[in-house]
Amino acid sequence: MRAESPICHLAGPDYPEAPPFAAARPLFTTLNPAEMNPLPAPSPARACALLLAALLLPSSALMADVTAPEAGGKPGFLKRLFTGGGSEKPAEPPAPPPPSPEEVKEAPKAKPAAPAPSSAKREKITIKPKGTVTQTTSQGGSPSPAKPKSADAEKPKSPAPSPKKAETAAAEKKATPPKPAEKPAAPAAEPKNAPQTAEAKPKTGDGEFGNDDDDKQTGSNPAPAPPAVHQPLPTNTKNTGWEIVKVGGRDYVTGESIHNFYRFSSYKVDGKHVWLRSNNLILKATIGSQEMLINNIKFILSFPVLESSGRALFSRLDLCKLIDPVLRPTYISDAEPFDTVVVDAGHGGHDAGARGVYGYEKDFALRMSYAVKDALQKKGFKVVLTRPTDTFITLGGRVAIANATPRSIFISLHFNSGGSAATGIETFALTPQGSAASLERGGGYNAYGLTGNSHDSANIALATAVHAMVISRFKFVDRGIKRAQWSVLTGCKRPGILFEGGFVTNGNECRLIASETYRTSVAGAIADAVVNYRTALRGAMTKQR
Repeated sequence: MRAESPICHLAGPDYPEAPPFAAARPLFTTLNPAEMNPLPAPSPARACALLLAALLLPSSALMADVTAPEAGGKPGFLKRLFTGGGSEKPAEPPAPPPPSPEEVKEAPKAKPAAPAPSSAKREKITIKPKGTVTQTTSQGGSPSPAKPKSADAEKPKSPAPSPKKAETAAAEKKATPPKPAEKPAAPAAEPKNAPQTAEAKPKTGDGEFGNDDDDKQTGSNPAPAPPAVHQPLPTNTKNTGWEIVKVGGRDYVTGESIHNFYRFSSYKVDGKHVWLRSNNLILKATIGSQEMLINNIKFILSFPVLESSGRALFSRLDLCKLIDPVLRPTYISDAEPFDTVVVDAGHGGHDAGARGVYGYEKDFALRMSYAVKDALQKKGFKVVLTRPTDTFITLGGRVAIANATPRSIFISLHFNSGGSAATGIETFALTPQGSAASLERGGGYNAYGLTGNSHDSANIALATAVHAMVISRFKFVDRGIKRAQWSVLTGCKRPGILFEGGFVTNGNECRLIASETYRTSVAGAIADAVVNYRTALRGAMTKQR
């Protein structure tokens, strides 16, 4: 089946082919020497005066600083020459004076990732159309899996020990004689950077939404979940086979398999860059990175793209839980017909959320929820608000409202906080079982699955529809579609997402958020995205009736 109508294409920008280099306008215009008027030669006296003046001037005065700013704050010549164009993100707006320390609480710095071991076995399994499997084993550069984390280490939040207990532990440690040094065990590459959720500093509010002034990821290889869950591979009428490569005990599919299955017109690995192209679809990934672009919309993968013998490898989990639902939404098996949208305004009452430059998150979220309600009702949807007023609703209470609403989807509205320069839009879907949250504060590793995982494919499709529509329509900084175990998503029995509509701690962005015009425009984009989501999944919803 050709991927002709991916979710993000419905709202994403077009990609016209660039003109050939020869057709481009030259940077400098060549003049005909015959058309130039020669300058009259200076008199001998004037020539001597000019020479004397040149000798007396300091040499530094004769050199123009092409990097210095020009009048009016414009960049210098070389700055303009080497920084113009080519950026995938729009320039961030100038940051206003930073708020006081009480207003903004900087997020903790991410810990550096542990170095990966140099070699591990890679087992190649080719699944052919008729079900035959062939295996080969080769040496590769990916590490072996680590031992699973304990249940305590996987909990999203754990209180820090009290000072008295810490002092007692320190005293016991001093009293205990040191053991003789042992030979260190070989470093385990999976996980790298296990989530340190106990150290995350939550902002004022419900306790699970911390500052997010930059993209701090938990590490590319979280601990494997016992037992391993093998996702069924996508199938099509052509019975196209999948080439599976095992790396460190985890299944990966080759880029060639993706190219053949989805019938991309071209597939190219250029250094660390991976390209898959068709007429209306461009997928771009980077070897060693968890970031992937589909029609210029950013996704954060559960595992980084690997390389083996010049081939790109995508994790099987990312194929089944992200790539396939986005490229083929009509094949989503957990899609259900809906006519109602449960809109959740984050925080409320004594829980003010983030303190912004022009107000509190709880107030902006409530106003946005009414704007989204109006826009959805104009599209013919029923709308249920979890909190119609400035009241406090527990996280469990919000989930209960969503679960009690039949034929519905769930959208939780929030606004971000961080440093005064942090900016952009991001959207969260629940972390699939067997992977970790995209952020350190996002709940860690999902080892055994959660209630909300029953709608993994619908979750990522809804997140893609909303995020792509808002990003493509308003050209905000794209912080990506991410994964997290937010409480409003973990127990939700309906397809659901959490949308972060900008940073209230950024002066320029908070000025927009406080504007009714901005809220109405973004609400309209969200309503259009819900229509796109329902249209794209209509075939799958019909099958579920």
